[in-house]
Amino acid sequence: MNTKAAVPQRVYRRPADWTLMYPIFGSHVRRIGWLRTLAGGLPMYLCIPLLIVMHVTVCVAAYQWLLRPLFGIPRVRWADHVIIDRHRIEGMSWFDKFNCMFCSYANGLTTMANMELDHLARMDHALPLWKKGVVAMVALLLAPLMVVFELGVQIIYNLLVSRPLGMHRVSMAEAWRVMAKDGYAASYPWLGRVPLRCAKSVVLRFSMGLEQIESSWCPLKHFETREGIVYPKHHDKFFGPHEIEQMRAVLSTVGTVSNRHPRW
Repeated sequence: MNTKAAVPQRVYRRPADWTLMYPIFGSHVRRIGWLRTLAGGLPMYLCIPLLIVMHVTVCVAAYQWLLRPLFGIPRVRWADHVIIDRHRIEGMSWFDKFNCMFCSYANGLTTMANMELDHLARMDHALPLWKKGVVAMVALLLAPLMVVFELGVQIIYNLLVSRPLGMHRVSMAEAWRVMAKDGYAASYPWLGRVPLRCAKSVVLRFSMGLEQIESSWCPLKHFETREGIVYPKHHDKFFGPHEIEQMRAVLSTVGTVSNRHPRW
């Protein structure tokens, strides 16, 4: 069945007998047991308040309302990044529907935040110093929030989620190596470059952690394919709505479609 025909706002009806679909959650229980699945799965939802705060402050207030009009940098559309449609696949349990909506929001939001930061980091080298100073000032004002987000990455993902589920930790050193290789925000003086890189480090590591979570918890492709949509790169490895049995087989054995296989 052609997934492109599954237009949003309609239920995707699977061609196979959908009653065969055991909850996705059960695939993890089969592989690692109830205790580890619950111990690592439940803390994931602690990041929801942090993501909402990031959405309101960084993505909307700082970028869309202040910096974008001031610098004339591209608009990053919410509707092109946060696509919530996979819960309409017929036969999913209410819990799996919620997880699909959570993954769509979290991964879409961090993809959007990363793109906004990249637009700021690539601004014209010839911009007046005072404009780059404005960016630095906004980044400094957001610094307390970045500390909170940093604690969220370290405590929620690196400690509470990754350890029970055997996922890989995401380190600050890894994020800074990526930025150094790309010369991230190199056109800024250090007063602007350092805050931008700190903000990028937090959002980038959020993305790295969420890539592992979504690749193991809800690796289903979206079925909205209109022009302009930006999906995270790791979605290329995901399963279509008609491949749920294959997906469950992978999750209950390998545990993920990510290149970073569980460590245990």
